[in-house]
Amino acid sequence: MDFVSGNPLVTALVVAALLVWVVTRQLADRPVTARRTMLVPLVLTVLGVLTLLQAHPPVTTAGLALTGAELLLVVGLGVLRGRSVRLFVRDGVLHQRGGAVTLALWVLTIGLRIGLDLLAIRLGAGALASATLLASLGLSLLVQGWVLRARATTVTTVDGAGTPHARIGG
Repeated sequence: MDFVSGNPLVTALVVAALLVWVVTRQLADRPVTARRTMLVPLVLTVLGVLTLLQAHPPVTTAGLALTGAELLLVVGLGVLRGRSVRLFVRDGVLHQRGGAVTLALWVLTIGLRIGLDLLAIRLGAGALASATLLASLGLSLLVQGWVLRARATTVTTVDGAGTPHARIGG
């Protein structure tokens, strides 16, 4: 399978398509579900780790430093994106919708990734940077999902009788 073989072009195209899909969905009004917030990020992270392991990229000090910096950045941006998503209750079900800040944070995430890739190529660590692309996307989405789920546990509405209402959708 080319995708898991570490072919950088195939991986980049798959990740680009995934990003379009993920960002579009995050900007739409939809129920918060455990599956949406955790399953896809977990799958992407696992596929990313498999891609990295199968690619056997050369590991250099510069590559490790850039990979570490990237992981810190994608975790931090995942936290910020998770906090930027608006949560609200409709018909007793918790919904989410990203806005302009969420979109701006995605643009920043992508821009930083491109910048780090260019730097990695210049420093001779381009193969490692390419091999970590899917894993870093998955990790960033996983962190965003954790933040969103933590926030979701605190969101409720109160009816006239003082009874809280909210449930995470199925």
